[in-house]
Amino acid sequence: MDPRTTISGRAADRRDRAARSRRRPAITVRRPAFYLGAAAAGALVVNVLVGVDPAAQAEAGTAESVSVARQLGLSPQPGPAAVTTDDLQPLEQLAASRSTRDAAQSQAQQAQAAADQAVLDQQQAAARAAAEAAAAVAAAAAQEQKQVEEAAAAPAAGAPPASAPTAAAVEADAVARITNSAGSVKPQVQTAANAVVSNVPGADGITLGGTRASATDPHGHPSGLALDYMVMSNATLGDAIARYHIDHWDELGVEYVIWEQRMLSSPGGSWQMMADRGSATENHMDHVHVNYR
Repeated sequence: MDPRTTISGRAADRRDRAARSRRRPAITVRRPAFYLGAAAAGALVVNVLVGVDPAAQAEAGTAESVSVARQLGLSPQPGPAAVTTDDLQPLEQLAASRSTRDAAQSQAQQAQAAADQAVLDQQQAAARAAAEAAAAVAAAAAQEQKQVEEAAAAPAAGAPPASAPTAAAVEADAVARITNSAGSVKPQVQTAANAVVSNVPGADGITLGGTRASATDPHGHPSGLALDYMVMSNATLGDAIARYHIDHWDELGVEYVIWEQRMLSSPGGSWQMMADRGSATENHMDHVHVNYR
């Protein structure tokens, strides 16, 4: 063998190994990229061949959830229904009804308050009227009492001293029936009444009021020293009874006479008008009142 041939062959082998040694790292660098590309291509093929669309995936997820709920003993609940105008109509009607009811209740309360105020005003007006009437009666009573006292303190000039009547002073053949509620009248009052019913026509058929606890003058009816000759609407009979007492003033023992809202304190004096007491009886329009001594 030729030594040069041998040496050249060895040199060629070393060069080949060196060349392969240099090319090997490049193959190592390219290998991961190759694997990544192959994996991506494989995944794409699998997705195309086996993959499911999103709707199917959603249905699968829902079916799985429903299956789990059934295993737990739960029933699926439907979602909230959409609210429509028909659903809101009952609520609107309820709100309108409540508003109407509130307005009616407010009006009723106002009407009741007005009625209560009207009743209160009437009560106050009635109380004022009663107070005024009571004041008028009290004033009239005070005026009458004052007139009585003045008449008693100032007798008519030249009048002889009065004396108590006796049975012989007046003629009487009848006994007067006197209505008393607080004891009997004084004897001289009974005697005077007997004379009146015996001498004045018609006087024996009327009521004679005697004693009573309530009276303006305590020295009159409560003391048994006054009589009421109840002529009612017979004014002619009232005039006759009043005239008989004037004509027999001393014999009957008269202190004063009241008739038709007038007062006479002496037989020779003049009638004095009295205050209006508000009624026929209080004004002595239906009876002759006589106080005796």
